[in-house]
Amino acid sequence: MMIAGDRNSTIAFENHYRETAPHCIPAVFEVVYWKLYSQGARCQRSTNRIVDFVQEHGTTSEQLWDATQRFAESQTINNLRRIRSLLGITTNVLAVALTLPALANPETIPMIDSQVANWVNGNALNHNIARKSKLSPFRMNYTSLRDNDFPNYSNWIAWCREVAQVLAKLTNEDWRARDVEMAVFTAQRSGIELNVLP
Repeated sequence: MMIAGDRNSTIAFENHYRETAPHCIPAVFEVVYWKLYSQGARCQRSTNRIVDFVQEHGTTSEQLWDATQRFAESQTINNLRRIRSLLGITTNVLAVALTLPALANPETIPMIDSQVANWVNGNALNHNIARKSKLSPFRMNYTSLRDNDFPNYSNWIAWCREVAQVLAKLTNEDWRARDVEMAVFTAQRSGIELNVLP
């Protein structure tokens, strides 16, 4: 599957994942590889490590889908840990495991990574104006986001959901939490300034 990186190709990839992941474990491996793709040689090694763990421990697609949906229903650290455990991720990192519920439930769950965290840290003050849900700065005291930033991720979820509703009213278009996250990611990576919403 060629993923151009625009909204339509990303939604097609999300749809493919949702359709196949409940009964097809390779769909999970595709998401892991996709998420890690920008990391060069580490991408293949990290993906292989997860594939090997899942196969050696007999983790099923049904187990992973259930854990993913539990997180979507209740965003708790324990539900995140369950996903990591099933994937064999032994460090308390956020991004890879949280990609699964984000692609499974893009209406309500955004992804998180260091690009987004850097945007939040540089823009939270202005973009919290007029918002009930407030962004909080990520600590980013490791090379990757960790459990100590989970409360900030929870705030990010709430903010993305609220902003999606605001944008839907302003544009008469459907906006999902993932769409807000993709806009923020693109703005951060491209050096684009996002207007503060009313």
